[in-house]
Amino acid sequence: MHKFNFGCSVELLTNNIAQVTIEPGVEITLEMLGEFDEYMSQIFNHDYALLVNKQHRYSYSFEAQLCMASQEKLKATAVVFYDENEAKLPPEFSQRRQMDELNIRLFSGINDGNKTAVNWLEEQLSTEKQFELSS
Repeated sequence: MHKFNFGCSVELLTNNIAQVTIEPGVEITLEMLGEFDEYMSQIFNHDYALLVNKQHRYSYSFEAQLCMASQEKLKATAVVFYDENEAKLPPEFSQRRQMDELNIRLFSGINDGNKTAVNWLEEQLSTEKQFELSS
């Protein structure tokens, strides 16, 4: 597991899926996001997916919201939440998701939400590979 000094940890679940956990009260800034993106590009030189474990409340700066999930090799993101009030994406991110057609899905952490999210991520990565092979 890799821990960043700004309150974020990354755990590799498979060779192409990483779980991200952010500590309570952290505000993710553009600089933090840059450090995170650099780390992800070092460990994944191929397509990958993220499972965001949203067990704590945290926030994003406006600038970070505009740049989140923009890595070229990131093919899918699953956000697992544990509080129904957290079952949403930031408004600016939701708008960007529609414009950029980002592949993001929310999952409830209750009743095997992590397992369901990982299965969905694996399916998304598999579909992406099949699409590339047929092109």
